[in-house]
Amino acid sequence: MRGALCFLMLLCAGASLAADPPWPVDLDRALTQDPTPHKMFPPSIEELSFEVEGSRLSGILYLANGLGPHPTVVLLHGLPGNEKNLDLAQAMRRTGFNVMFFHYRGAWGSEGEYCISEHSEDVAAAVDFLRENAVRYRVDVNSLSLLGHSLGGYSALAAGSRDPGLACVGAMAPANLGLMAEGFRAGEPSALAFLEYADSLFMLRNFDGAHMREDLLSEPALRLDTRLFGPGLRGKSVFMITGTEDTVLPPPSMFDPTVKAYLRDPAIRLQYHKIPGDHSFSYSRIELTGRTIDWLAHDCR
Repeated sequence: MRGALCFLMLLCAGASLAADPPWPVDLDRALTQDPTPHKMFPPSIEELSFEVEGSRLSGILYLANGLGPHPTVVLLHGLPGNEKNLDLAQAMRRTGFNVMFFHYRGAWGSEGEYCISEHSEDVAAAVDFLRENAVRYRVDVNSLSLLGHSLGGYSALAAGSRDPGLACVGAMAPANLGLMAEGFRAGEPSALAFLEYADSLFMLRNFDGAHMREDLLSEPALRLDTRLFGPGLRGKSVFMITGTEDTVLPPPSMFDPTVKAYLRDPAIRLQYHKIPGDHSFSYSRIELTGRTIDWLAHDCR
């Protein structure tokens, strides 16, 4: 996502959550050590597709080393998906996780029309695909997790709150579409500028600012506001991380209120971090990777 949605910083009052201290852990295994390939089941990549309401969605699956079954992460991209975070996918695989990456309906060649409010259905279909093909892809169906960035972070929290069988849900610099919808209703200039950005996304089929505005304003807050997803996340390990210099989805409005809402629910096992970085963690990829891998390794196997 692009553009400074400054109006969102005014929608949620309260003190910002503090940033984390420097990342202390040695990341050699995830970042610098390739595995010795298993003779029969070496690391590999599988091209795949699955259907949602008659539309084929394209994806890939990074298969981890060894027979498994392996804990598996579904990695979700944002709007439009220029940053895919596949460096994280490779690091996760080196630590024993399968990683599935796919494009939503209407995005980057996947069939169908692009619709933000339907992302959760696409994510659910991806998880169902893994469950149905667990033997073929060496998937541990008891250790399935979602991890998304930006709009994908919203989608991870939304879809994760509706699937009781998931082990973990992670959100990197997540959007809160409920707050965005409030900005559209108020006619805030920065919100209108964001809709203009949507008009430029030619890689998304039949999507523009008008479609985005209509889509979000037609959905109830219960389905859009990440602060309200807590009941469905109870019993899961939830990981949230953001960059302190994120001007696209500013932490005081987008990140902090959702974290505070989840902290009030002791049934949610929440881990959250604020680290140096912009919206895409452009200069903190190592720390982003380290904290993500640490969470996965401890909570999601």
